[in-house]
Amino acid sequence: MNDLVSSRKTPLLLVVDDELVGRIYIEKALQSEGYDVITAENGQQAFDMVKKYSPNMVVMDVMMPVMDGYQSCVAIRAEEKQLKVPILMLTGLDDIESVEKSFNSGATDFIVKPVNLAIFKQRVRHGLKMWQSDLEIYQQHIRQTHAYKIAKMGYWEWDIETNQLYFSDEVYSMLDIIRKDFSDARDALRERTSADDFERIKLASEATIRDGSPYSLNHHVVRPDNQVQVIHHHAELVKNEQGQVVKLSGVAQDITESYLAEEKIRHQLYYDSLTELPNRTLFQEQLETILKTSSRIMDGLAILFINLDRFKNINDSYGHDVGDKFLIMIANKLNQITRSNDLIARVGVDEFALIIEGISSNTGIDNVARKVLTVFSGTHNIDDYELMITASIGIARSSPDNCDKKELIQQADLAMQHVKKVGGNQFCFYSKQMISGAYHALIIEKELRQAIERDELILFYQPKVCISTGKIKGMEALIRWQHPEKGLISPFDFIPIAEETGLIIQIGKWVFEEACRQTKLWHKKGYEHLNVSINVSAKQFHQQDFVNDILTAIAVTGIDPHRIDLEITESCTMNNIKKTISILKQFRDMGIQISLDDFGTGFSSLSLLNQLPLDTLKVDIAFIRDINEKGENGELAKLIITMAKALGLKTVSEGVEAQHHIDFIQRNGGDEYQGFLFSKPVSAIEFEKLLVVKETMSRIK
Repeated sequence: MNDLVSSRKTPLLLVVDDELVGRIYIEKALQSEGYDVITAENGQQAFDMVKKYSPNMVVMDVMMPVMDGYQSCVAIRAEEKQLKVPILMLTGLDDIESVEKSFNSGATDFIVKPVNLAIFKQRVRHGLKMWQSDLEIYQQHIRQTHAYKIAKMGYWEWDIETNQLYFSDEVYSMLDIIRKDFSDARDALRERTSADDFERIKLASEATIRDGSPYSLNHHVVRPDNQVQVIHHHAELVKNEQGQVVKLSGVAQDITESYLAEEKIRHQLYYDSLTELPNRTLFQEQLETILKTSSRIMDGLAILFINLDRFKNINDSYGHDVGDKFLIMIANKLNQITRSNDLIARVGVDEFALIIEGISSNTGIDNVARKVLTVFSGTHNIDDYELMITASIGIARSSPDNCDKKELIQQADLAMQHVKKVGGNQFCFYSKQMISGAYHALIIEKELRQAIERDELILFYQPKVCISTGKIKGMEALIRWQHPEKGLISPFDFIPIAEETGLIIQIGKWVFEEACRQTKLWHKKGYEHLNVSINVSAKQFHQQDFVNDILTAIAVTGIDPHRIDLEITESCTMNNIKKTISILKQFRDMGIQISLDDFGTGFSSLSLLNQLPLDTLKVDIAFIRDINEKGENGELAKLIITMAKALGLKTVSEGVEAQHHIDFIQRNGGDEYQGFLFSKPVSAIEFEKLLVVKETMSRIK
């Protein structure tokens, strides 16, 4: 109805009078003002036409047959729900009683017959103007109500002077309470909230009145069907012109859906999806929180790292489904033996961690560790399989001088590694004697295996620059380890351990494919001239699948083999020179270039250069860095460059850090260089920026 009224361009007025002459007289007067007019002969017709046409205004005589003006006005008002149509009563009576009766019946205004047209028209214009204002207020209310409904929000006010609390209909809807059932809104709120939540709201309101600061809080509402909702309250003070606090005004919003969504995300962030135990993230956050409270440290704090001995055998022998069920069973048992204030978490594939507080003696911690070991004793039945497994437990204790989170975790890990080294199935406390090269290597090996699984290894690229033009001809791919806690780790700290443990084969395979993939991307962006140099270790070179791994990487990435430069060291040639030559020739036949790295630093002979199918000799940094500004101390570098030229090989000089190094290399016929003078090794993103800058400078020139 109200949409119909508000959409009219010309107001529609209903004229009601049982006298034809009077009806026509008023009709013509209104039409002369540009209004659309409809007419009725009595109050009953008027009532029916108001329902049918929803006029913008009713001009109605009082004295009429069937239903008089008073009765019709009462009937019209009884049907209206929100917005009231203006009703201007025409009466031949001007006594106070008639006027009051008109207004009591619901009339908006009245005018006495005979009608003064000038005054009448003014009353009509004023009535329509006031109605238009009411309409706009009503529409704003409807929009606000709709917005509240969408946002699941309502408002409330507490009149401090009268102590009256008012809830909007939306708040009552949230509480699932009928307004009339409670004379005091506080009772309605108390009906649906716990005593603790009600007290929190009360205290927050009192604090806001006392201190003047707004408050926000969440609380729960339990509806009659036991459905629990989460309501967010926000309230602020309202002051009068004299600055006195008169009200506390607030909004209440049903945030159940968003709260549950956030809780789900939080659960995924902080809990292990398989065992439902806290994960590594929550474990570390909780440990950090505890360590910030000195009293909790003094009361006794210990962390236990629990590693399942040879758990991989269960997965390999019985499958991951059985392995997963076993982990769930172990998690449940660990939960059962820990106290409510302890924290048990799953921090790795086969690793759990336990934080225990309030135990100040080693004996007490011993008892906890022994109880944990009993979880793994005997046989465990999973899917008709009888499984047996033991655990290695490392323990670190905090103290006022030993309360760093990273240190404690590392200490517990070192102790656990020590237990594994001596056979497992026991526990031990961390001691300073464990900090040695061997244990450090164990930690690095363990974390390096995890780094491969977690994609923590990345490649940096160092440009190789043409000595004569200054243009970037290619780049050497260099591995780095982005450790989540220790930051960027140099290959000097982990490659030797990778070599020793055999992890270098898996790492080298990844490096080759990743370097080819990234280089192919740059080729697609217009840098087709780039060659990528990739280092190969001796262990990787001589493993059985090496050639197939290289061929597979080239096929997968789609790189042109002519753009690959394989860097081998002298150690690659030491075991079986014939096999080495055969492999290198296979690569040369495909178009792959071969470089000999670190030449002159090992035991290679000059005859080796004639035997190997090489393209490039790399002049080691050891022969470059000592060359001074006069070109002195460069005899060996000059000899290698001269010898390479005689053999038809290209040279790349490493470790160029000064302009006089470039001058020396250029003076002696070197081809390319790399070093910090041009750029240190950088990420793929930073290397691409170098390419763009160089290309831009070339265009300017």
